[in-house]
Amino acid sequence: LELAITVALYLVTAFLSSATALFFLRMFSKLTREFRTGSMWINAVLPVVIAECLAMVLSLYNGQYNFEKQGFLGYFGKAVKGTVYFVGVWAAMLLIQKNSITQSRHFFVATTGLHFAILLVLLFLAQQVIIANFYKTGAATLVAIVASRKDAQRASEIIKSDWSRKIVGIMLREDRPKSSMGEDGNSYEAELNGASSHEGLADGSQEKDIEQIDHVPVIAYGKGIVECVRKSAIDEVFIFDSENLIGSRGEMVTEIEEFAQMGIPVHMNLASVERLEDRLNHENQKYIPKIETRLGFIDNHPMAILEPPTMNLRYEYMKRFMDLIGGAVGVCIAAVLFVIVGIAIKLDSPGPIIFAQERIGKNGRRFKMFKFRSMYIDAEERKAELMKQNEMNGLMFKMKDDPRITKVGKFIRKTSIDEFPQFVNVLLGDMSLVGTKTSNRKRVNEYSNYHKRRLSMKPGITGMWQVSGRSDITDFEDVVKLDCKYIDNWSLGLDVKILVKTMMTVVMRKGSE
Repeated sequence: LELAITVALYLVTAFLSSATALFFLRMFSKLTREFRTGSMWINAVLPVVIAECLAMVLSLYNGQYNFEKQGFLGYFGKAVKGTVYFVGVWAAMLLIQKNSITQSRHFFVATTGLHFAILLVLLFLAQQVIIANFYKTGAATLVAIVASRKDAQRASEIIKSDWSRKIVGIMLREDRPKSSMGEDGNSYEAELNGASSHEGLADGSQEKDIEQIDHVPVIAYGKGIVECVRKSAIDEVFIFDSENLIGSRGEMVTEIEEFAQMGIPVHMNLASVERLEDRLNHENQKYIPKIETRLGFIDNHPMAILEPPTMNLRYEYMKRFMDLIGGAVGVCIAAVLFVIVGIAIKLDSPGPIIFAQERIGKNGRRFKMFKFRSMYIDAEERKAELMKQNEMNGLMFKMKDDPRITKVGKFIRKTSIDEFPQFVNVLLGDMSLVGTKTSNRKRVNEYSNYHKRRLSMKPGITGMWQVSGRSDITDFEDVVKLDCKYIDNWSLGLDVKILVKTMMTVVMRKGSE
């Protein structure tokens, strides 16, 4: 993220500095005949942008892209370094190119001065706007802290120093004080979503009843930690233990084991995790997640990080690029289908053309998923009376000749036309072209740790389940296994393979009952 923002700032700086230099030089009649007769964008602005790209290779390789809160002088130094790299590369290009346009001293001096000024302003604004407000956006990494009461304050201060993370709550190892328990003696549990920090409690208690540490709500106590993580929108868990009790405290090892099953990265301020790794790798479980261990730092504090295999940043950008291209094409097709299918849906049964339902996305984030309506508008109300005819085992519902499906609905489901509005979700970033099967909130609340691992990647329009004979799968556990297999073995090649298989499945109309 820091790299992407920095690259964008430097490219904007190169473009604005060269374009602004041309504007003022033209205003003061300092442009030569070559500037006025040739293509200024190609002959002047483009070389500056290319020089900036080459300069970034040098400066960013040396770690100049790290974003952190610092004073104005710190950004002044960064702007000087960035401009020096840029001028050095551009000067070398001018010597090689030797054309009268780019050799203009006025253009060179003006662009250099503007480059420094614009870069300084953009870097400073990035701190004031992006760093100061990023945690309020849906793109922030949602973090929960597990610590004892004495460590919680310090842990919160450390995490808050990282502008890309948002603390959704603190989970204390101690039991909840009796004075603040509910009438039934049970501790309160926070109901969190992926877009906001705290929205009240599951039992209806107001925020004034919630204990806070460093202005962060305490969302779980003691033995309720694992359940809270399972039911909440959380991307990462930070465990702080100043007494280094990983070897003697059995419940901590168990917690980390369960977090790993959910596919949630765990950060620990521990000197060693060998014993933990041994236990995780030798447990006799239904599902043993792939776990990678590495050393990381936050605010210069070393953290041992246990996480599932992470997607290479380059491949992550490529996957998102595929989503944007595929999403744009899909939305165009969906717009045409909206007119044709929309008329048929309206004539077939009353109700809206588009069906929107809340679904659970990556790591518990909520979003509205769109589909062409294929059922009668009272489908959810009628579902309860049909549960006895459910053909699926586990947390899913499916039945042959479902009476809730309309005549048009049967056709658009058979041909998968009903899925096309989901390309809007792909463009918005809530879904991917290829991913895991979507889940609703009620189903997620009943998930085990193993099931929640499905949420560690974005849901997809298609996936392993869709191309593995989805109509023949009658057990929810088989769906989970396929999703976890996709997560553990993800690659761009696998995505392409699934997309090709999906197109073949749609054409042959297999597995879309």
